[in-house]
Amino acid sequence: MLDLYRRHLPTCPHKEKGRAYRKCDCPLHCDGDVRGQRIRQSLKTTNYDRARRRMAELEAEIETGKVRKSVTDATAAFIAAQDAQPTTMHKYRRIMNRLVEFSKSADVDQVDAFTLEHLDRYKQSRPISPLTWQKELQTLRGFWDFRMKRKWCEADIASDMKMPKEPKAKPREPYSDEEIFRIFEAARTYGLYDYERKRATAMVHLLAAYGLRIGDVVRLRRDQVKGDSIELYATKKGKHFMGKLTPQVTEALSALPPPKGATADCPYYFWNGNGQALHAVKVAIEGLRAVYRKSGVENAISHRFRHTLATNILVNGGTIEDAANALGDDPAIVRKHYAKFCQELQRNAQTAMDKVHEKRFGTSAAHNEKAAPKAAIVEHKLVPKVGVEPTWGVNPGRF
Repeated sequence: MLDLYRRHLPTCPHKEKGRAYRKCDCPLHCDGDVRGQRIRQSLKTTNYDRARRRMAELEAEIETGKVRKSVTDATAAFIAAQDAQPTTMHKYRRIMNRLVEFSKSADVDQVDAFTLEHLDRYKQSRPISPLTWQKELQTLRGFWDFRMKRKWCEADIASDMKMPKEPKAKPREPYSDEEIFRIFEAARTYGLYDYERKRATAMVHLLAAYGLRIGDVVRLRRDQVKGDSIELYATKKGKHFMGKLTPQVTEALSALPPPKGATADCPYYFWNGNGQALHAVKVAIEGLRAVYRKSGVENAISHRFRHTLATNILVNGGTIEDAANALGDDPAIVRKHYAKFCQELQRNAQTAMDKVHEKRFGTSAAHNEKAAPKAAIVEHKLVPKVGVEPTWGVNPGRF
């Protein structure tokens, strides 16, 4: 059996009364033997009722041989087991931290104590859009699957949570030529120093010319610009990208000052190579947001340049595969978001529709009022557009 006791702090005025004295706010610990195993550990609380509950759970865990994990330890293990890009890892940490905070407020210490009702309350505490909740629920399902495989819980309650019904992201319209011009003008006059303006201008040129993600722009290395081309592998999906250098991009990169704090042999155009690249990306995002605000273009973000490039390729006769190769993306993703702009798909759809109409309604000659009536109509004395020819006089006013 386990016994509760207070482990008095050095500043506790009741320290001399011994650990059996419990009328203070010092941390609670447990000590004793369970099935021949010596247990002596902190219960991580100063609340007596909560400590008794945790002590009972600890005894049951040892008696049954069941492995139990705290929410904090389980989320830390889940994050440590992931092998993803820095931005994805940042998303995992953000969601897991929210889950830990909720578990503390809901007084849920162990992962197997989480119920579907707790997860409902967690969702209600997150006033987010259906699309955002869909992404977060996918991560939570991965977390619960991780726990189930390690026997830390018996019920996969995250899979029982209903996924939002086909949440749709708000469509982003491509930039017009006038909007792109305003963004370039804002980049040239942004900030207080020439250093900021040249960096912002070069970034906008790379975004507009190649539709790169902002993370790939910040991590762009000098050895990736070879001769008259730029070649790299996208950080997010590892897709290969290669494009021809435009005179504007070449001039903007040539005018770039070295990053602040960079060494003489720094391999990057925008990042000094110190610290985490994710921090440099965040700084670049904030700087470009200031450029977009200065431009006055409504709903301006860096990702819209990808939409603009894909749309221009498809509108000018390029295929889905051409747009996917240009963006370093999957054709399925491009087809999902940009198929409405593809002229080839529109022509194919119109051709198929014309065939359906021709089969159902006949050729255009069949709709010509001057065309001769068919033999079946003559044989059965059918009047075109009327029906059976009447054999008696008809009052026109009542027919």
